[in-house]
Amino acid sequence: MGIRLHRIKYIRLLYGEEPFGATSIDFDKPKNKPMPHGHAIAARITSENPDEGFKPSSGTVEELNFRSRQNVWGYFSISSSGGLHEFADSQFGHVFSHGDTRDDARENLVVALKELSIRGDFHSTVEILIRLLETDAFINNTVKTSWLDTLIAEHFQTEKPDIMISIVCGAIHVADEQFRSNFQNFQSSLERGQILPMNTLSTSTYVELIYEHTKYKLQITKCGPSCFFVVMNDSYVEVEANRMKDGGILVNLDGTSYLTFMKEDVDTYRIIVNNKSCVFQKENDPSILRQIKQIEFLLVLFRIFNYFRSPSAGKLLHYTVEDGGPIEAGQVYAEIEVMKMVTELRCPSKGQ
Repeated sequence: MGIRLHRIKYIRLLYGEEPFGATSIDFDKPKNKPMPHGHAIAARITSENPDEGFKPSSGTVEELNFRSRQNVWGYFSISSSGGLHEFADSQFGHVFSHGDTRDDARENLVVALKELSIRGDFHSTVEILIRLLETDAFINNTVKTSWLDTLIAEHFQTEKPDIMISIVCGAIHVADEQFRSNFQNFQSSLERGQILPMNTLSTSTYVELIYEHTKYKLQITKCGPSCFFVVMNDSYVEVEANRMKDGGILVNLDGTSYLTFMKEDVDTYRIIVNNKSCVFQKENDPSILRQIKQIEFLLVLFRIFNYFRSPSAGKLLHYTVEDGGPIEAGQVYAEIEVMKMVTELRCPSKGQ
């Protein structure tokens, strides 16, 4: 059954035969032995979070921009304003690179991935692919089958932007969103014939960002349409920041420009600075859970205020803890299916 190899068009072309001929080919001792030309590398683009064990994620796509060139080409199953649902396969793109040598192909692929722009509700593997391609093991071609598993066990992560620049950009994003929201609420109240207190239009606020168990508290003051004054720990800096039409902010800091975006999740802020992402935690008070424990309607309040929330959308498979039963911190209380993978949901604090 099937088609014999010597009848396939591209196999015949590879061995220098007529593409639509039927003559047999001696693959052991061919008349025209195929000679390899150059080197090719392929990269699979998936909607997985490398910093959390490549956990699948889903959501909408705000921007996907990729330009094929002579030595690099690719295809994607989604486009801008599209999306990935939780039951789809996590791979949504493929990028191929060609070069005269393996290192040429690697360098071409690195440049292409750095120019690839993907923004949306989900994480992608682009940043970790760039880091993997730039490791000594990959450059020297000494990788083994257990290479990636070893890196994951060592908590190998994507390259992060400069932490202080990320903090300043993130704080400006959070503060500017608050200023814009306050102004819109004030404007809406005027249209309804109501006047809110003037402090509603305050252009100064405090922003708290948590990164690797360290809290950074900044005071952000908007001094003009595109001028911000940032104060932290008795030091300050004046920043020029211009809001873009696509929701990003172009930040000019110490003579250097940074194109930044912010994605707010349930308990995190994801800041993207020049295509490098950094995740900040929001303030989370564990005493809230202890106070809720004393309330008779515990489960009702959990549903209302979303204290137990899944980090990603998916299909609920089952609960592992009965209603009203005791639960320990870190214990699994439910399992959900996300992109053909089962994800455990764990309780952040002891309770019942």
